[in-house]
Amino acid sequence: MSAKRRLSLTVWVLAGLGFRATAATIAGHPVVLDAQGKIIPWYSPTEKAFDQFLHRRWDFIKNKVPPCPGPPPRSNYPQYYFYDGYVTQSAAITPDNWMNDIGEKIPNWFESARLYYAYTGDTQVMAIVRGLMDYTIAHGTSPASFAWPNFPQTTTGPGDLEFTGFTPTFARHETHVDHAGDMGLSYFRLYQFTGERKYLTNALHIADVLAAKARIGTATHSVWPYRVRMDTGAVTAEYGANWIGCYDLLDSLIRAGLGNTNAYAQARTKARDFLRQFPMRTGYWTDGHTDNPVNSHTYKSNMGKSNMALYLFDHPEFHPDWRTWLPSSLQWTEEHFVFRTAEKEPATAFGANVVGEQDGFNFKMDYQTARYAAECARWYRVSGDTNFLEKARRSLNWVTYCSDAEGRATESPYSLNIASWWSDCYGECPRMFYHAFAAMPEWAPPGEDHILYSEGVLTNVSYRAGEVQFAPCNAIGIVYLRLSFLPAEVTQNGAPWRRQPSLTAEGWTARALGNGDYAVAVRHIRHGQVRLATPNPKPRPRPAANAAEK
Repeated sequence: MSAKRRLSLTVWVLAGLGFRATAATIAGHPVVLDAQGKIIPWYSPTEKAFDQFLHRRWDFIKNKVPPCPGPPPRSNYPQYYFYDGYVTQSAAITPDNWMNDIGEKIPNWFESARLYYAYTGDTQVMAIVRGLMDYTIAHGTSPASFAWPNFPQTTTGPGDLEFTGFTPTFARHETHVDHAGDMGLSYFRLYQFTGERKYLTNALHIADVLAAKARIGTATHSVWPYRVRMDTGAVTAEYGANWIGCYDLLDSLIRAGLGNTNAYAQARTKARDFLRQFPMRTGYWTDGHTDNPVNSHTYKSNMGKSNMALYLFDHPEFHPDWRTWLPSSLQWTEEHFVFRTAEKEPATAFGANVVGEQDGFNFKMDYQTARYAAECARWYRVSGDTNFLEKARRSLNWVTYCSDAEGRATESPYSLNIASWWSDCYGECPRMFYHAFAAMPEWAPPGEDHILYSEGVLTNVSYRAGEVQFAPCNAIGIVYLRLSFLPAEVTQNGAPWRRQPSLTAEGWTARALGNGDYAVAVRHIRHGQVRLATPNPKPRPRPAANAAEK
């Protein structure tokens, strides 16, 4: 069936259910509204819309991305290796030819892949991201002789086979320290997933440099400089605020007992103190992503604040006033990036808040809107405030319109002259849905079994009728699932766990969702294979990894 025919059928089915399509469109989709006149997904059945969004975006990466323009060896690789994105208004997938945002692409793709792997058991996505990371390590790491040695390049020019920096916007070998730290965390997590030592070695190199270069942060000079020239050590921008990834890298290595943990602990404390004392108080979440040469201590970007918020949901111990800060941070996003708009773009659309990116480029984007929706959903689960549940639902519904039936993304549907970036559309945006699922397992597809979210990396994931298994790489953590059965047994390494009234102790909880489905959460305090099973399984639906073929 053609994509056009599928879209027509979807609208017809929705109309039959009491929903109505409007004359308005978003990224080519007729907007479908509910009885309240508010946006719902274009896909039918709507209860599988978020699930299908995830499947189709990965299917696009696996099957529909053309090779890079020649000559070889560039043409031996898919376009996402060497370009930031593609031209939105071109019918063909044509490179944007602006730059290559390695420092954003690697962390976001890794997170999207490891969460999709847990959600489906699909190992192909991990192989795709591993290949991208292998190439980046081999062709985008500074020499040991540099002032910032064995440290990642975070940018390069479009089509570059060797990653040396995005010139002339930045100097040769100029890197973004925050994004380099994010890459280090991804390297460590890939080490956890694979056990391959080279990924740990690269993560330790980055952590060693961060520990050596950490300083006492101030309102104008952050705990690390935002940008530096790795060859000379010259600082090119003193202040940034997107440091929770660097903090997480150091903290993860300390908890694992790897590397120079004493030095890491000192740098970790400096990073925590800076974040608490400055951007969490002032709201100056400065970051220009990887292509905007920001040099300011008052510039604002939604990304760093969002990263901080999402980290707090998993690690509330980071800040004693997290329950006060989180709702105020959502208000901050609304003030600066929802209701303040670029040009003639809307702040809201059919009941959905839509979100911009940064002070100097505040266009509404799918991935920033997905970030906001994830934060709203998780705050609803903490607070019980249904206003945030409504905000999360409508904004995620809007995001579904930014993919066509084949999984091709339109990042900025109100400004089609803006390219659709691989990092944003196929990494940063989809990974936010798993945060939303953790808060609202009701939004995952009914009658199916899925690991919805875990803060830590999972391996050995398997799905069979009436059984889900996984092994956590971190000793301590919580794993969220939606199951088509109530587990009759939950074990780790064969030892039974008790069903608990809450997640304050090792064990599991379950909440009925209707029609035999359950929201299940598991709290583990050690390593080992976890198994959830029932002796009376329902037949499993078609494997999720192939759902995009429907």
